[in-house]
Amino acid sequence: MSPGGRKLLLLVPCAALYGLALGSAHSWLYAARDVVKFPLLIAMVSVVCAVANWIAAKALGAALSMRAVLEAVLGAFADTSILLASLAPAVLFVGLVLRHGDDGWLGEYYLFFALNVVLVAIAGGLALVRGTRSLCAAAGLPLRTSVRVVAAWVVLALFVGGQAAFWLRPFFGLPATRGNTPPFCLGSTPDVRGATNFYEMVLITLERAPLPERAFR
Repeated sequence: MSPGGRKLLLLVPCAALYGLALGSAHSWLYAARDVVKFPLLIAMVSVVCAVANWIAAKALGAALSMRAVLEAVLGAFADTSILLASLAPAVLFVGLVLRHGDDGWLGEYYLFFALNVVLVAIAGGLALVRGTRSLCAAAGLPLRTSVRVVAAWVVLALFVGGQAAFWLRPFFGLPATRGNTPPFCLGSTPDVRGATNFYEMVLITLERAPLPERAFR
């Protein structure tokens, strides 16, 4: 089996391991659900991005085959899952510590949320940039075209991943919701901000963010 094939076989268990660590900060119910939901998130984003990335590459003048793009995308997300799995023990430890030391209402929800968003973004960004650069180099693309393709694919992954994660939420859950049994995924149900999708959530958050000059008053 090729190295790429071996990495793909690790995608699901590695993503499931990281999902377990994510949900542990709330409850074992969330941990068990995230074992399924996080690999599902990775799979959804991989499929959508494979098609979107191929279209973007064509639009940018990169003559890449659909098969080559699909292999690059799957390889990048497999690498992302492996990187995140290596961080899962630390995330699990932090999650359990925060879970047993919070106030039962909000606790350190936003800290844990921000930590994992940063970890996923870094792992995904590094894996995608590495995989895209290798594909562009193998295809003999000019440097300028390669940079554009890498940038376009990173942006697409952000938007697709954000919307998929919003639809599959909750992954974390507020401490105040422990003991409840929410739906497996909330889909387009409005969040606490009233947003029904990832893009609305970002816009509402930016609109409500304090202006820099007011932050120090």
